[in-house]
Order: sequence, then structure tokens, then C-alpha cells
Amino acid sequence: MSNETRLAIDFGTTNSLVGAWKNGQRVEALPLDTKASDPTLMRTLLFFPHQDACFYGADAIDKFLEHEMEGRLFRSFKSHLPNQNYLGTVIDNRILPLEKLVGIFLLELKKRAETILQEDIQNVVIGRPARYSLDPVADGFAIHRMNKAAEFAGFKNIEFVPEPLAAAFDYRRNLTHEKTVLIGDFGGGTSDFTLIRIGPYEFHKEHVLGIDGCPLAGDALDSLFMSQRLNEFFGANSKYKVALGKNWMTMPLSIMECLNKPAHIVHLKEKNTYEFIQNVKKGVATENERQNIERLFNLIEDQQIFSFFEHIEKVKRRLSERSLAEFEFNYPGLEISATFLREEFEKWAQPTKEKIFSSMEECLRQGQASAKDVDLVYLTGGSAQVPMIRNEFESRFGREKLTSQSHFHSVLSGLIESASFNMK
Repeated sequence: MSNETRLAIDFGTTNSLVGAWKNGQRVEALPLDTKASDPTLMRTLLFFPHQDACFYGADAIDKFLEHEMEGRLFRSFKSHLPNQNYLGTVIDNRILPLEKLVGIFLLELKKRAETILQEDIQNVVIGRPARYSLDPVADGFAIHRMNKAAEFAGFKNIEFVPEPLAAAFDYRRNLTHEKTVLIGDFGGGTSDFTLIRIGPYEFHKEHVLGIDGCPLAGDALDSLFMSQRLNEFFGANSKYKVALGKNWMTMPLSIMECLNKPAHIVHLKEKNTYEFIQNVKKGVATENERQNIERLFNLIEDQQIFSFFEHIEKVKRRLSERSLAEFEFNYPGLEISATFLREEFEKWAQPTKEKIFSSMEECLRQGQASAKDVDLVYLTGGSAQVPMIRNEFESRFGREKLTSQSHFHSVLSGLIESASFNMK
């Protein structure tokens, strides 16, 4: 198997990349998505205009708009993997288990890579978070689902490599002497850490001193803008009565949880949930609350969910550069303006930050190391540039120890490296 081509897949919550180890040589990130601004970055998106057709990546967005936003657009579906209560979805009359939904996307990555490399490929190395979930059972369940998805895609020899370990392999390629390195990989769905002793010599598993992570990262930070401020425009605090009922009730948390999270919001369109919101609208207490629920229907019916969270993402990026950012959404019937301060965002994000750095501390504990024992802190992933995250690393380790490389390609580069030798 060592001489056979092995694909390396960085299957991300937001973006996915593919490279390979072929004929004893590295094949760097493949241009899978010619419609994307960076063809090597394929958005992890699926769009079903109906049950018998599916579009991927940048094409999913184009077709979504072309079909006047009718159909089902799935984003962040990777984050459902550890959720044993989430079985999948139904598109028209077609039942799609989550394993198949992920498998459909992996199959498309495989097909596009095979077209470029001009061969059928059955061997794959796939990146995985250090932890899909803090619950070991849920984490194992997610791995089981990913394995089933990879099998559905047609892979026979499947290997999973923790993403922070892959990032370590990437950094190791340029080392000239031994170092103890803490790797922090911040994606859309997870924050992952590896403490590793590496140098310009052959890798052995005992060089990994610690590895840990938590299922909170970019998407969790995005959801704060909705949960802390913007969801009030969609009826978060609405009071309502059911037909023939006497007691006033508040919009259920389960509905707001769907609204707040990019991976869950698509489920507001499912029949039972949609009909429940219709009943809430009939029983709200005030005209203003009725208008808020109407705005929620506009968000769902006009398929503006994806666009709305894209605007939230832009605000988060602006707050990485300045202390204040304006949110403006001007779609008819959904006109919303809000001002966000970096200071308030960081206050909202404090519990998330504490959980992220608790995972980092567990990683250090496993390696029986303290900050002074770490020679270098190597950060990768888009959320690593959020000021409160980077500043925390600087305060703990010192600015001189921090370094980073390609925020999107580091994990893939390391997966290609790991594809060159047998990790099992």
C-alpha cells in the first residue's frame, strides 16, 4: 500500500481541501473548485434544489441563488456528527442519514481528485478534530459515522489523523533542530491542540506528548452575535398563547437554538417546526412581536439564512481589526442594523474562550509541561486571528514564541505528509 496513491482530505466545517501522496511525491492542494476565488478551497456546502440533484461548494451558492433560494442548502453539517439525536434529514421524500449526507460530499471530493490525478483511488487519510465532543461516547460515535461516510464515498483503506497532529507534521517539515511545540488549530467547528516533541528526524508516536480539543471555534463565536443581540429581531423574546390557552408562554429555547447556530438553522424549515412557529405568530401579544415572527418567516421562506450568517462572519472579521463594527442587512422585509463593539463581543465570548483554553491546559497536563517548557506555539486556522484568542496566547507564552503559517493549508499539508508513512 505504501506505493499506492493516498488522498489526503481536510474535511472542514467551513472549507475542505484535498491533496495526495502519489508515486513517492507530495501532490499539494488540488484545484477542486474552479468557481471559487481560491480553487483549492472548496466550501463545505451542499445544495439540493430537489431530491434528485445536488450541487457543491461555490456552485452550491450559485445554484441556490439561481433557484431563487428554493431548495435545501446545508452548511456546517460536520458539526452534527457527535449528536446521537440527529439522524439526518428528509428532502422531499428522500431520507438522508447524516452519514450519507457527509458521504455524498466526500464522494464529490474523491471524484474531482480522481479526475485531476487520472486514476481511481481507494486509500485516504482524513483529518479529524482532536475531539468531536467532550463526551468520549459521542466522540467515538462521530468517528464511526465518518468511517461510514468514507466507505459510502468508495474508500477501502481509511485512516483518521487528528488535525492538530497534521498541523505539527506540516511545521516539522521546515525544522532544523528539535523543539517542543504546542500546535493550536482553530477551525469552524473545533479548537484542537497537540503538544509534540519534533525535529528533523523520523516521527514516532511517542513524540506526541499531549492531544486535546473542544467542539467550539469559529461557528460558536458567530452564533454569539445572533444569540446575544440579533435573535430579538426574530421573536426570541416573544410572548404568545396557544389556541384556547390561558397562560402566556415565551418562544421555546429549542427554536432559538436552531436560529442561533449556523448548523441548525436550516431545520427551522422542517414541517413540524415551521407549523409551530406559525401557531406562535397567531398567538403573540403585540404587533411588534408579530412583525418579529414575520421577519423570521421571511428569513426562512426567502432562504436568507446563509447570507445572514455570512454578514455575521464579516462583522466578526472586522472586529479583529477594529474596536467597532456595523451590521447591515438590507434584504426587503429583513432590514436590520446593529452596532457591535469588540469589548462586548469578548465579554460574550468569555465562556467559550475559557473552554477552549481549558482544552489547551489539558493538553499541557498530558505532556507534564508548563508554558516555559514550550519552545514554540504554532497557530493555524482562521479563528486563531481573533484578537482575544491571540492575545491570550501572547499573555501565557510571550509574543516571541508565537508563529503561524497558511491558515487554511497547514492541516492539509500535514495530512499529505502523514499519507507518506503508515500511522497505524
